[in-house]
Amino acid sequence: MSGAVAKNTMRNRKPSNRGTSMVEFTMLIPVWLPLLIGTMWLGSSMVRAQQVQQMARDLGSMYSRGVDFSAAGNAGASATLSLITQQLGGSLTSSGTGVVIFSTITYPGTALCPTGCTNSANFVFRQRYTQGNTSLWTSNFGTPTGTFDSSGDGNLTDFLTNANDRSTFNLIPAPLQTGTDGYQAGQPIYVVEVFFEANGLAGVTKGGDYAYAIF
Repeated sequence: MSGAVAKNTMRNRKPSNRGTSMVEFTMLIPVWLPLLIGTMWLGSSMVRAQQVQQMARDLGSMYSRGVDFSAAGNAGASATLSLITQQLGGSLTSSGTGVVIFSTITYPGTALCPTGCTNSANFVFRQRYTQGNTSLWTSNFGTPTGTFDSSGDGNLTDFLTNANDRSTFNLIPAPLQTGTDGYQAGQPIYVVEVFFEANGLAGVTKGGDYAYAIF
């Protein structure tokens, strides 16, 4: 008799444990769900940032080798630029989701100004053109407002004398002009800046991702 009572008592304990796992799962949802969503968001943002960085490096390498991406330049190069930027799911139109800024900067020094000139001791722009929606981003290195030639390739004709063509570029020191190794006065510095909107995800800067490459 006592054995039957004990057996029934143990049998009756099992139903009392039902629903415990569901309660625990429900209690953990507020903890792990934000973690899961945050991990997905962070991973997507990191991948997109790396794509923008890689694009800046690729375009900078091509630009430094003389590829002309300007609107009035090589049509094939412009088509290549559009193909490269498609991986970000955006477009480089005047109302699109991205912009690429191409700049050629130099330090004139005595190499270009042997008798001295207004901008001899400043980093200045020699070329500047953009592709895409220019309202999204402005260059971190300044914007020249001097005189451009009529070819449409963004070449500045007064970069030696017009203070408006000076750049805020300071990523390398001004050359000593002693003929030693390193960057020398008069040599070009090729800079490509890329900005793309974040495709619905909150980005790192201004709702998007920015990167630059220097060659």
